[in-house]
Amino acid sequence: MGPSAAAQDTVRDSAKVEGNFLPREAQGITVEQKLGGMIPLNLPLVDSLGRKVKTGHYLDSKRPTIITLNYSNCPMLCNVQLNRLADSLNKLDLQVGTDFQILTVSIDPKESTERARETKQKYIEQLTNHPSASDGWAFCTAKQPVITKLADVLGFRYRYDARTKEYNHAAMLAFISPEGVISRYSLAIDFPTDQLRLALIEAGEGTVGSPVDQFIQWCYSYDPDSNSYTWHAWRLMRLGGVATIGLVLACLAPYWLGRKGVPTVNGESHLTEQE
Repeated sequence: MGPSAAAQDTVRDSAKVEGNFLPREAQGITVEQKLGGMIPLNLPLVDSLGRKVKTGHYLDSKRPTIITLNYSNCPMLCNVQLNRLADSLNKLDLQVGTDFQILTVSIDPKESTERARETKQKYIEQLTNHPSASDGWAFCTAKQPVITKLADVLGFRYRYDARTKEYNHAAMLAFISPEGVISRYSLAIDFPTDQLRLALIEAGEGTVGSPVDQFIQWCYSYDPDSNSYTWHAWRLMRLGGVATIGLVLACLAPYWLGRKGVPTVNGESHLTEQE
């Protein structure tokens, strides 16, 4: 199942597919993965304390950032998504606020600062293993043009349902490099800790994790069709081949060096016997 189909599956549990068609409220609700795209650094936001900030404040050229688009009054999907994200983060050894940041922007332009602050407090309290979570996970509001721009840059397609007064949208995490480049997406409600870690290490571009972590990440590759990291066997085989050649050369080097030191007569080695 491709990323778009997976995203559509998470729109609403009550949305049933009739025949070969999605219901009207689910049509167009998807995420177009814009890998390699840049997040604008000058988009104005308001944080949960009412301070005016810009997206560049959360892309500090030092740490990767996870961006999510949700809204506090979402009756179902946002709560499930962020609760499961918090659960996975508590199992992660990388630290929110130290190794990486999270930026959650509301897609509801009417959401108040007070409501965003309540939502932040709810999820920060769940991150018992992250002492710097309050500084590292920001919940922001924005005006509609800013929300539209950010959603477009991320390929996040959503729709407002005037009848239910709800936003139909997919679950999405976007992993952003310290310089603001979109490196990976997660389009599922569940976030396996190993996949979360690999995505952060890759997005960190060497700023997150140990040299061993970097090697492990190198052995995996991201598959956008399955929306997950898979073992890259050929890379390990290539590394093993290089190591084998190096070992052979190391073993033959003393022999070659010894041959160079032997005098020759008429193109043949001339060995003298020592009595």
